[in-house]
Amino acid sequence: MLSEWLTYLTADCSVFARESGYLRECIGIRARYRRCKNAWLSHLENSRSALLESINSCRSYRTALVLGSGVLLDIPIAELAARFESVWLVDLVHLPEVRRAVRRYANVRCIEHDVTGFREQRAALSEGGLDLPDPVQFLDEASIDWVASVNLLSQLPLLPQDWLRGNFPAIDEQQLEAWGDRIMQQHLDYLAAFGVPVCLLTDYEQTSYRRSGEMLSVVDFSTRLRFAGVLLKTWRWDVAPPGEISGGTGRFHLVASIAII
Repeated sequence: MLSEWLTYLTADCSVFARESGYLRECIGIRARYRRCKNAWLSHLENSRSALLESINSCRSYRTALVLGSGVLLDIPIAELAARFESVWLVDLVHLPEVRRAVRRYANVRCIEHDVTGFREQRAALSEGGLDLPDPVQFLDEASIDWVASVNLLSQLPLLPQDWLRGNFPAIDEQQLEAWGDRIMQQHLDYLAAFGVPVCLLTDYEQTSYRRSGEMLSVVDFSTRLRFAGVLLKTWRWDVAPPGEISGGTGRFHLVASIAII
């Protein structure tokens, strides 16, 4: 707890990232990883392997754009820095240890940006107008030769949905779910617009279960979204083994690597 508190105090991020919960969420992911290292090991290995395999489809190696770089757990940063002239790590929060880690690579840059566009547009949202413009950031950067999205699609709308619940209580959950689906679909369409090799790492199904093995709920995102790409590999990620979540329940995600070319 002391480590998390100190990180919260010293993190270099925007007021928006603090107030909207992104900093807290990032620190929480790091803390959960430390508690669940063994359970996460195969997921992180599969993720790094998928990204490294994907870069072999590039014709040139100028700029690598990594969306949702997080705390670099699933990013093979050394290999990317060695292969590309520049590596851009994009996220709303880059924790102090991430900024320290990338200092050893002169060609790696941390960029604070909200890929959903919610940060820039939230002031214009209303109960009658919730649509966000299609994202366009980086699409005009001619040097980008490869894109990775390691934002789990299911996570993109969660904190924006919380903000809507607090500011527009008349919006019902069905509307919020549909709005979240639009954010996820916009991200998929955004990736396809780059016109270069793209590696998408995303969850497509979430399952909650009891310690006994009894399934409590299954949420399948793949039936609600249009995936334009080639499915390369799928695997199970034990995000929260039993006991990690209150009530003794556990949760795992099914994750896929998808090539968008």
